[in-house]
Amino acid sequence: MSSDESQSFLDQASQGRGYTLEMHRIMAKADLEWAKKYNTFIEATYTGQRTLDRKTKELLQIVVEAALRADVEQIQAHVRVAIQQGATPQEILEALQAVIAPMGALAFRRGLQAWAAETGFEVPEG
Repeated sequence: MSSDESQSFLDQASQGRGYTLEMHRIMAKADLEWAKKYNTFIEATYTGQRTLDRKTKELLQIVVEAALRADVEQIQAHVRVAIQQGATPQEILEALQAVIAPMGALAFRRGLQAWAAETGFEVPEG
């Protein structure tokens, strides 16, 4: 596949998701056919409009990724998109707080770090 075709795919994927990750860039270059099929799955389950709106789906992504201890930067991408989709910083924080017990405090901490970094919350020194 051409690099132009890979870049076009990445541009479209970024527009639909609101971000791209290293995984998307690697797969667009290494196996564009698979990346396109994966993107179709993502549209059907995550970015496409169905019963749940995108804001709700982003809140779910944030808490699940925090629970799974995803990279802070990956969680930040979902915090950013959630805010773009109308979520307030307080709603995102409340979603994280609502799942502390089942996901554990360590996962909450990672989600909280992503939330603080993306919303500009100033972390007190000390």
